[in-house]
Amino acid sequence: MGMAASQARLLSLTSRLHDVELRAQSIESQKIALATQKDELYENYCEALDATKFQIAFMGADGSGKNWEIASFKNMCTFMGDDRYHDYALKDTKTGFLIESKDVVENYNKFKNDKYAFAWAMLGYDMDGAENADTSWGEVGTTAYARNAAGDGSSASFSLTPENLGGGSSVMSATEWEVYNNASGDDKTVLENLFKNIEDAVAEGDTTKRDEAVTAFRNKLYELPSTRDAIFASFEGTDSKTTWTDISSEFNYYCRKFEAIQQAGGCKEIDPQFESGSQGETWLKNMVEAGLIVIQENDKINGANAEWKDTSVATSTNGNYISEVQDDKDLKKAEAEYEHELSIINRKDTKFDKDLSKLETERTSITTEMDAIKQVRNDNIDRTFGIFS
Repeated sequence: MGMAASQARLLSLTSRLHDVELRAQSIESQKIALATQKDELYENYCEALDATKFQIAFMGADGSGKNWEIASFKNMCTFMGDDRYHDYALKDTKTGFLIESKDVVENYNKFKNDKYAFAWAMLGYDMDGAENADTSWGEVGTTAYARNAAGDGSSASFSLTPENLGGGSSVMSATEWEVYNNASGDDKTVLENLFKNIEDAVAEGDTTKRDEAVTAFRNKLYELPSTRDAIFASFEGTDSKTTWTDISSEFNYYCRKFEAIQQAGGCKEIDPQFESGSQGETWLKNMVEAGLIVIQENDKINGANAEWKDTSVATSTNGNYISEVQDDKDLKKAEAEYEHELSIINRKDTKFDKDLSKLETERTSITTEMDAIKQVRNDNIDRTFGIFS
């Protein structure tokens, strides 16, 4: 019975030893997984240290110095008042089109032949004199305008109609035509001379010259304070509540945007999730660095007719206004996440070490007892066989 009991105890201890070793192997595997997590965490932290974003300059509150903001579609490609030094546009390299917001795309597609119609529409007005009206710009833009060519009341007339303009790109609106007819003094003389250029081009059948003449005529309407203010005054709700000064910056901004879109051949809508926020900031940088987007800039020195040109953060000559920097906000966030996750991993690792130490103590105890039982068993065998020898 003694030998049987020793053998049973030995088998029990062997089972326990295997269980302890299996648990120890499981913990060792978890420690290896923790080491892998720690390596990944460190790599992510290093990436955050190396990560940068684009920033653009805005004027300081007192007009001096610069305030820098992380660049996104929203603060680069929408109207931000006069505080932003330059205007920017994002050009899709596959199509050549500019990437714009939904309302810009819709209004450009509706008024793509008329810069001023587009600008007024973006401000919420239409040329019929009503804010947010439903009147079609297409109908307004194709109204026939008559002028007595002889100037003496005779039946001879000259008409700016869609037919004789050949669907030209610069047909005037009814409001602009009315303001021209009511002009007086030196302004009237200047405008009449420009209008004569339109008449001459139409008479010659030169459509290119005609469109250029109409564009020059309309530009002058918006350059002369008297006619420009008269056009604006025709809109409802723009008398004592709002002046031209209040809307001129935004109006000219949309004129510049229209010119940029025309130069690009069209525009496409941006995914709303990438317009702003950290996701939008990252999207912008990644798209530019991948060569899928090119940044264009306009320094605004020529008002509504300033030149648009490609630029880049790396080679830009206007580095005082757009640059690449480490995003301190994201860096601090990455540091906090790294320290938090690392502390969790370290706590788990410490617990695993303690568990392994306990298991090693238990294993040592088991093996010691097993050795003792084996010795007793061997002694019993030697003694038993000694009796019969």
